[in-house]
Amino acid sequence: MLRLMKHLAIILLCFSTALLANDFDCVPKQEVKWQKLSEGVEWTKYDLAFTPYVKDNHAWESSISRSVTVRAFKIDVTKNKLLFHSPEKELACNPATERYIHKMIIDSGSEIIGAINASFFVMPSGNILGMALDENKIWSDDLSNQTISSSGVFGIENGVPFLDTRDSFITRFGSVISQQNASRFSFAVQAYPKLLINNVLQISDSVINSKRSRTSIGVAENQNEIILVTIDARGETDNTGMTLFEYAHFVKTTKCGLAQKTVLNLDGGGSSSFAVPSLNIFEQADRCRHLGNILTIQSR
Repeated sequence: MLRLMKHLAIILLCFSTALLANDFDCVPKQEVKWQKLSEGVEWTKYDLAFTPYVKDNHAWESSISRSVTVRAFKIDVTKNKLLFHSPEKELACNPATERYIHKMIIDSGSEIIGAINASFFVMPSGNILGMALDENKIWSDDLSNQTISSSGVFGIENGVPFLDTRDSFITRFGSVISQQNASRFSFAVQAYPKLLINNVLQISDSVINSKRSRTSIGVAENQNEIILVTIDARGETDNTGMTLFEYAHFVKTTKCGLAQKTVLNLDGGGSSSFAVPSLNIFEQADRCRHLGNILTIQSR
């Protein structure tokens, strides 16, 4: 009997090992089609199935058994600009019928092609954590109040997108950016964690393991287009979304539909939002959560 139990244990171990794989895998459930919104701006929406990561085993499941809804913008920044908007006052929102991102777009008074939620902020004040600036304004100048070590700055300097570490950026420009230094950039946002730099993962599986809606900004793998991404921006439960480790592999992997080479994670969870005003699309994981700021796409 003891020998039989040992054989059974070995069989079960081999069976459980067979269910795990060394690599992330994914497959879009339908063709990934990019639709033109305006000159230099396209958007897409599709469902993606993928292999979950088993953190305790430090391995990927072999079966493609979970899925998320992906929404993304692809932007030519020579023809368009990325601008923030942060409301001066708390906006009213009816959770039964409205999304807060819709209220913020209306409040901006601008002709907006598309928008997502942006950087981290303090609730309920809405004060932006870390630096945020665009070609019109410094929205937040203090890099030091975002102390997490994985913090990075994604920006566009002289037309070229980049992702720098928080410490490196502070070494170059100081912990509080001046108007003179800010003028070097048409856009910059500080957030965390850094996910990819030049196709190299910047995180390990030691990051928080919770599945959440996610938002990110990055650079396309083979061109200088900016890609803004959300997953599961409409509704959130413990069974939706990805862990940060899964999400980093998703944005890196060509066959997932959004291959990128450099990516910074933005605020996610219930703040994850995606809007295409011309198509009356306004999605937000937590409908009326008061966002500290949104990132908007506008024509030049």
